[in-house]
Amino acid sequence: MNIFAWNITLKWNKTVTWFDFDYIESLSKSGDKIIYFFWDTEFKKSSEILNMFEEKFWELKNHDISISTENKVELVNWTYEEWIYELATFEWEQVDFDEIMDRFWEFDEVVSVREAEISERFWNKVIKVDFIY
Repeated sequence: MNIFAWNITLKWNKTVTWFDFDYIESLSKSGDKIIYFFWDTEFKKSSEILNMFEEKFWELKNHDISISTENKVELVNWTYEEWIYELATFEWEQVDFDEIMDRFWEFDEVVSVREAEISERFWNKVIKVDFIY
């Protein structure tokens, strides 16, 4: 079993109901729907998950996925009570996944710590921390 954490932006405020994963929904200031997903999966590649979503939602504006077969991903807290999602990004050439993980491991609000793609603009390492309040 693999784990993944992913946030996507859908054009407009679409209604979504078919997911087999835990997720949190919110709206952006432009009225687009932002969804944060996290769970375990049998998918082995992020492209497989992306293809599944593109079949259901033809208007993905943005996506950011981390899956344990391709990146470091840790789900810190599998339980949550509130429904507000926030994302913190740590970007630097020396940023270290294990140091960020150690810093946020005991916070109840932290759901996942995940490694993202190298930043295109500065070629820095990127670590993301997903919070649910």
